[in-house]
Amino acid sequence: MTSEQNKRVYARYIELLNAQDFAALPEVVDPERYREICVGFTPGWVDLPEAVTSLEKVVVGIPDLNARIDDMVSEDDRVYARLTVTGTNSGRFFGAPPTGRSYEASMFDYAKIEDGRIVERIQQSDTLSQLRQMYSGAARKAGLAAGAGLLGAVLLALGRRRGRETPTRRR
Repeated sequence: MTSEQNKRVYARYIELLNAQDFAALPEVVDPERYREICVGFTPGWVDLPEAVTSLEKVVVGIPDLNARIDDMVSEDDRVYARLTVTGTNSGRFFGAPPTGRSYEASMFDYAKIEDGRIVERIQQSDTLSQLRQMYSGAARKAGLAAGAGLLGAVLLALGRRRGRETPTRRR
């Protein structure tokens, strides 16, 4: 496939995510070979069913989740994209009560495409900015205590990746 065709495959993938049409993902994702890692979010590489389960959990808390492609470059079988992700926390987000606050965060994405379908993705989002926007000020009082479960899970995962059972504080 050409670089332009690969860009169209990736753009269609983002369209399906924005429409929350997860059942249609096999149109552009190879369900047998697909794997992804969302740095700081997934515990490691996950397959398509695990990725869809994570997405379904996210859209419970952020039902208007939207990703906009700001820049996209393709070379050979790879697509690199810079996106802006927006949404409003109007539902429970990983156990935290809704705050009603909106956010806008950057995301960088890499996709490998073979035979017209995505087989691998690596995503890096500005999760800290997202959480700060969703749980700041008055919203912090309403939801951060519950939201700390999400942040704590992220910190615990980071500590485990570094070989520690729990994260340590610098003194």
